[in-house]
Amino acid sequence: MRKHLKIRYRIALLTGGTVLVMILIIMTVFYYSITHRMAEQADIALKNAGSDPFVYTDVQITGNDADTGYSLYSPELIYILDEEDENHFTPKEEAVIRWCSGKQKDETIKTEIDGSIYYIRSTDTAGQFIYFNESDTEISAEVPFPSEDDKVQIYSYITVDGSDPAGMQIDGDARMCSVREMIAYVDVTGEMDMINHMIIIFILTAAVIGTFGTAAGFILGKKLEQNQIAQKQFFENTSHELKTPLTALRGYADGISQGVITDYKKTGRVIAGQTEKMSRLIEEILCMSKLESGSVKLEKEPVEMQEFIQDCLMPFEGTVINKGLNVTLDLEPMTVSADPDKLEHALSNLITNSLKYAKKGIHISCGKGEIRIGNDCEVLTDDVIKHMFERFYTGPDGNTGLGLSIARDYIHLHGWNITAERTENGICFVIRMAK
Repeated sequence: MRKHLKIRYRIALLTGGTVLVMILIIMTVFYYSITHRMAEQADIALKNAGSDPFVYTDVQITGNDADTGYSLYSPELIYILDEEDENHFTPKEEAVIRWCSGKQKDETIKTEIDGSIYYIRSTDTAGQFIYFNESDTEISAEVPFPSEDDKVQIYSYITVDGSDPAGMQIDGDARMCSVREMIAYVDVTGEMDMINHMIIIFILTAAVIGTFGTAAGFILGKKLEQNQIAQKQFFENTSHELKTPLTALRGYADGISQGVITDYKKTGRVIAGQTEKMSRLIEEILCMSKLESGSVKLEKEPVEMQEFIQDCLMPFEGTVINKGLNVTLDLEPMTVSADPDKLEHALSNLITNSLKYAKKGIHISCGKGEIRIGNDCEVLTDDVIKHMFERFYTGPDGNTGLGLSIARDYIHLHGWNITAERTENGICFVIRMAK
């Protein structure tokens, strides 16, 4: 039993673990792809911030160059001037400048400063100059862009040599300062917060789905355990049922060969009966194998149920007489499309079961899309009724058969439904045809 119990836990761990690992892999791929994309875009933006001969800040461009951006980010710039008294920084800029002190130049680095996450790039700009507006009046200039329609309104700009770029005419008051270092940075705190929230959602989702997967695996494993136990019991019972007639046949054969048995007619009847029992059991096993492999195909034709049910009852006349049972019929005209051989097999199995457990008789009726086969057997529990069509199910009397399971499979193969219902006098098998 311990070996069987381990199956449910192995399947539960396998199912839940597989689901959990798959979601975690997806989460990991998502995280690294999106962060890689962010780093790539930030690096492009920071490199472009200092790649031109002169760098514009607070610029509004119109015309053909309005769509020349290469990155999703627009970096913020900090100029550290040689004239210390000219440097005026916000607290955030001062924190960024302190962090950059002693760091590698011309390299994009991701870091966290005062709870905010930045991509930062520091560039040595010795020998470059910046022009600042002295008053509230904007500095306006025309720059030789590829088209005459391109205009730029400049609040400040840097030149490589301190002189005006070729072709630029500056209007307004401006002063020039020497730039020692330029720091460009991109604040990605908001994006990282969003990614972290999505990671939390991924983890919670993985936990929930993993839990459901584990539960589903546990239930599946439990059913497999029960099926294994039922199969073991079935084969044990089947071996016993096959062994009994084989033992009887061997005994009669030995008796005949030794001249002990002289009533050959009686012996022949016994041998025929035991052979029939073995043949029926082997046929059910072969039938079950075909049903499980899906090789059973229906060959439907119109079947008139009144005559068909009476034909199915004919082979059981001897059993009915020997047991002294009463058979009542209530057959209305009803024609269905069915495979006669498969339907006969199913009805014969149901009739066999009903006759086997009936005390006084059975009742068969058909009409209005239903076939009902009832008998006055002992009172059955709800658990027995619930499982009686299951393959390898062992009843309270210890018998394990395939007849009801095969009957159910043939009924379902026709697209119909079969149930077992408790009645006042016993039980009734009800076949309902599809409407």
